[in-house]
Amino acid sequence: MNKMNELIKSGKKKEIIKVLLIVICCLFFAASAFVLFIYTKLDRISFISDDETIQPEKLSEDRRTINILVLGTDKKIEGTKDIGRSDSTTLCSFNLLSGKVKVISFERGIPIYVKENYDYELLTHVYSYLGAPGMVRAIQENFDLPVDGYVLVDFDTFPLIVDAIGGIDIELTQKEADAMNGVGPIASNVWPEAEMHEGLNHLCGYDALQYCRLRTLDDNYGRQQRQRNAIEAMLHQLRKLSVFRLNSVADELLPLFNTNLSRKTMMKLLFSSPRFFGAKIQQLQVPEKEYSSSHTMDIFSYETEKQRIREFMSS
Repeated sequence: MNKMNELIKSGKKKEIIKVLLIVICCLFFAASAFVLFIYTKLDRISFISDDETIQPEKLSEDRRTINILVLGTDKKIEGTKDIGRSDSTTLCSFNLLSGKVKVISFERGIPIYVKENYDYELLTHVYSYLGAPGMVRAIQENFDLPVDGYVLVDFDTFPLIVDAIGGIDIELTQKEADAMNGVGPIASNVWPEAEMHEGLNHLCGYDALQYCRLRTLDDNYGRQQRQRNAIEAMLHQLRKLSVFRLNSVADELLPLFNTNLSRKTMMKLLFSSPRFFGAKIQQLQVPEKEYSSSHTMDIFSYETEKQRIREFMSS
């Protein structure tokens, strides 16, 4: 009888081991298939040549945060050497462990020391002279911020991105709605396709671009806030999409991006992406509004701003 029980137990153990081995094999093949799937997606991105890849010394192997400089640029002037200007300079920071997302907007009129010229330039002009790699170096060196690389989005690409994810929901004040509709004494610098109203508006790609460019209503600080609102709205919209729709959107959008991020960095970011969809975005504006007049930087303290950034990033 004891022998019989031992045989039964032994048989059960063998079956359990078989099941475990099958499960492990399935997980291995599923993981391999997922890695292969991610690699096929990465092949659709327009990676910049290796000589433009940023490899700052400040980055350590064990760092768990990926910092990406998102540059919203106006159009290159065809037939000239003018590559345009950086209309929007935003650092997006993704914590791979906690899922925290932090966004820092840099005012385009701040004075930036450019080592190559031994002089100060407005931030927006740095892009004109030194391109995206120069913008990354300027942010790193002036603010002691590690940057893994950049993503370029121009006026043509941004509306396509917003349309691909189904538009975005934006809350407008009455003043913003009036300004976008061209109502009031101040001439508007934007011309949306749809009529805007106070409250929640669902914006198509073109109208989202007009919203992000609006500045006659207030100033560049107001516009920076609207740009951060648009980034947050895009993340919210992505959360609503099904897995199948996300796959389709990825195929549609990835070829539109120009980036010098390494494939290793992109893999780490994509594998952690589910954590970011539920995150509440933390925002910081550099510098604080009281440091400037409406058009020029009257007072600017690098030490003050670096301290603000350190506290923000560590919170």
